Amino acid sequence: MSHTDPGPSRTATTALTAIGVVIGVVVAVLASDVILGIIVGSAFIAIAVGMLRLWAGGGTPRSHHP
Repeated sequence: MSHTDPGPSRTATTALTAIGVVIGVVVAVLASDVILGIIVGSAFIAIAVGMLRLWAGGGTPRSHHP
């Protein structure tokens, strides 16, 4: 019998990605620096999606071997 852990919902991941893109664009416009916007946006996406995966229980793969 195999058991798969439920991961984060696709809707929540998409919403966090969209928020990260918006934050990146806002930072890029306000700072007049595209690279800084990309760094801030991608960092937000990485941290937010990682936290969502940990919260949903799908963050660490579990070994099924005894």
